[in-house]
Amino acid sequence: MSFDSLRTFVNAILDPAAILDPAGRILAVNTQWSGIGAEQVLAGNRFEVGVDYLQRCAELRPDGPVEALTHGVRAVLGGEAPAFKLSYVSGARSTLRQDEIAASPLPTGEGMGALIVHRDVTKQKETEMLLRFTRERLEFVLELLPEGYWDWNMVTNEVLYSDRYVTSLGYTPGEIEQSVKGWVSLLYPGDVERVRASVAAYMEGRSPLYVCETRVRRKDGSYRWSLDRGRIVARDASGKPTRMIGMEIDISARKDAERVVQEQSRRLLDLSTPLIPISSEVVVMPLVGTVDTERAGQVLSTLLEGLTRTRARVAILDITGMSDVDAQVASTLVNAAKAVQLLGAQVVLTGVRPDVAKTLVELDVDLGNILLRGTLQAGIASATELTRGRDQRPVKRSRFSG
Repeated sequence: MSFDSLRTFVNAILDPAAILDPAGRILAVNTQWSGIGAEQVLAGNRFEVGVDYLQRCAELRPDGPVEALTHGVRAVLGGEAPAFKLSYVSGARSTLRQDEIAASPLPTGEGMGALIVHRDVTKQKETEMLLRFTRERLEFVLELLPEGYWDWNMVTNEVLYSDRYVTSLGYTPGEIEQSVKGWVSLLYPGDVERVRASVAAYMEGRSPLYVCETRVRRKDGSYRWSLDRGRIVARDASGKPTRMIGMEIDISARKDAERVVQEQSRRLLDLSTPLIPISSEVVVMPLVGTVDTERAGQVLSTLLEGLTRTRARVAILDITGMSDVDAQVASTLVNAAKAVQLLGAQVVLTGVRPDVAKTLVELDVDLGNILLRGTLQAGIASATELTRGRDQRPVKRSRFSG
C-alpha cells in the first residue's frame, strides 16, 4: 500500500488513528490523532509522525499499562497475533474515562505494520452496564412470573397466590388457605423437611436464592413435581426480611424424562457388560471403553449372577476393547477373579496388550490364579482345555501368551 493510500485510509477513520511501520514508528495519522497526549504537548511529547509509538506511550503514561500494550502491539507487528485490544482508565480523578486501544495488522510499503485506533468508550461501557443491569432485572422477573407466583408476608405469615398458580393445581381462587400452614399442607409429606432446609439455607446466606424441587398436591389428590424458587424483596430498617416472592414451575415432564433416561442408562449398562455363553461350561464377558465405579459393580454382579445361573466352569474377561487399564480397572479384574474362584470357577483374562502387561507389572497387581492370554482366541482355547480336564497351570503375571 502506497503512502498516499495509507493517508487516505487513516483519514477515513472517525476515531484517533495512526499507522505504524514494522519497527513501531508512526507513519501516518488522521486529524483526530492530534488530541492524543495533548496535555504533554508543552513538554514536547507529541505523537508525531516518525516517533516510536510505544516509547512515547511509556513516556506519557509510565504508570499505565505499558507492558501489556507493548507486548500486544509487538505481537501484532510480528505476526504473532491477529489483533490486540486494551482497555484502561485515563484522565484526572474528576474526569476519569474508559479508553480503549485497538491494534490490527496493516501492510505498508515497508512491510507489515499496524493500525492503531484510540477510542473513548466511557459512554459505551456505561450503556453496557445499564443494559446488563436491566437485562438481569428483566430475567429475574421473567423467571418468576410465567407460571404464576406466591407472595409471602414474613411478618404476618400470610401467603398470597396468583390465580394462575392456584388454577395450575386444579383449585379455584380462594380454595387454598393463604398462610404458610396452608402452603405446607400442599407439600408431599416426605418433602417438607427438604423445603424447610432450603428456605433456611437461603435465609442464612448459604444460598443466593431459595430453590427447591418438591411435590405439590393437586386438587384431585395427585402430586406434581415443581421447581420452587423465591427471593427476599423487602426488609425492615434493621435488615430483617419482611417479604419474599417466589414461583413454582411444573417439572413433572422433566422428572418423567429423567426416569426414562435412568432406565435407558441401566439397560445400556447391562449391554455394556454382556455375558456370552460359548459352551455349557464357558462364558465370555467382553469389556469395551472404560470402567468407572458404577460399571465395576455391574461387571461383578453380572458375572456372578451369570455363573450361578449357567454353572459355567470358566469365565473369560476380554479387555481387547478397553482404552486404558489403570489401578481401578486392575482392582476390578482382581476382585472379579476372587469372586469367581469362590464359586469354583476359573478366570481367563484375554486381550492383554504389551502396554497393558507393562501397566499391570508397574502396578504390582497380584493376579493370583488368573490365566493371562494375548487374544480372545487363545483364551477360548485355554478354556476349552480346562473344561476337558487337562492340567493347565496358571501362568505367572509377567508371562503372556498369544
